[in-house]
Amino acid sequence: MRGWMSSAKSYLPPVPIGEVMRGATIGEVVAIYHDESPRSDFNETTDTSKKGKLKIGDIVSDFSNVGGWQEYALVPERSVRKVETLARLAGNSTVRGGSLPPSVELPLPIHLSILGTTGLTAYFGLIDVCSPKPPYQSGPGNHHPETILVTAAAGAVGSIVCQVAKFVYGCKVVGVAGGPRKCSWLKDELKCCDVVIDYRDMESAVEGNVTGKIETDASMIYVQKAQQYQKLLRQALKQVGSKGFDMMFDNVGGYQLNETLYRLNPHARVALCGAISGYNVDMTSLSQQQSPNIISPTALYMKHGMAMISLRAKIQGFIVLDYIKQWGRAKQQLAQWIVEGKIQYQKEDIREGLENAPAALLDLFNGENKGKLIVKIGDRITTSEDGNQNEPRIIASRL
Repeated sequence: MRGWMSSAKSYLPPVPIGEVMRGATIGEVVAIYHDESPRSDFNETTDTSKKGKLKIGDIVSDFSNVGGWQEYALVPERSVRKVETLARLAGNSTVRGGSLPPSVELPLPIHLSILGTTGLTAYFGLIDVCSPKPPYQSGPGNHHPETILVTAAAGAVGSIVCQVAKFVYGCKVVGVAGGPRKCSWLKDELKCCDVVIDYRDMESAVEGNVTGKIETDASMIYVQKAQQYQKLLRQALKQVGSKGFDMMFDNVGGYQLNETLYRLNPHARVALCGAISGYNVDMTSLSQQQSPNIISPTALYMKHGMAMISLRAKIQGFIVLDYIKQWGRAKQQLAQWIVEGKIQYQKEDIREGLENAPAALLDLFNGENKGKLIVKIGDRITTSEDGNQNEPRIIASRL
């Protein structure tokens, strides 16, 4: 979403100033019409007898970003999909030894998190790009589990990656997060990380050592953080008993990506999912006359980038939209893992009011969220088949 506010080249054009902000949404159908062009008499009583699978009151997901940050949106039926029950997704799975009844409902926000583009991003980035191998397939005569490092591990995507890597593929998982609360959540509550690196504690120590010094060079602070991070990586690998990382799932970029390249094993796989450390750096405005204190999010990248050649390692960016034809299968598998307890449903970080969406977005960059950050814009206004009018209308974005 932050990238859509930049003129830098991306997989989607930037959102023009004054236009509705893009964002995946969960909403309700409040009216239906079948004309080729909008009508002024659009209302709930519009005829629904013509061709169409949806009806008023249906709860739908919109991952086409047509709806976006607004209370009401006029969208084509093909851009939304009715949300599924857990029973429909998980098929013949069982919960606590019993068959799933067809009416089993999931909390609506889960369709924006684990069963939305967040979970799908984690799924395809880990399974397709990182290609983890179960312990018995990790190499000739080698029955040791693979080791993965996940940055922004307490984030919405990262926490799912950690759980799937740990509980589905049996990997040794090293997570990177900011602050003791998030680190404890990963290691002690979700139990999906063998070791968690608190990068924020390290950065505070580095910055504290230079406080008050005259004309502190920002590039030197960056180098010191990188050096200290390298030590933390070495310690983490020692703790899990590995020589290096077989995989990296990166959401951060910057020195966290660069320094990890030096700790990769031969034939390692690196999935580039995001680069939040550099989202607020406008690379299109930088010039040769800029201050040397401005550090690019990819600064010093090639310091260890050349190691990728000798290691025969793979580094690949990906976009979840590339896999849209496989979303159905992936959601079924994610639902199966929820049922089996391999992925814990985590209560989302929900903020009230569309007017608070900009502030909520900023909290992502300050690390104030825990897991999926969602903005609730209102309660349900139609009556569902079961008479429930309290299900929320929700709008959200993916990190």
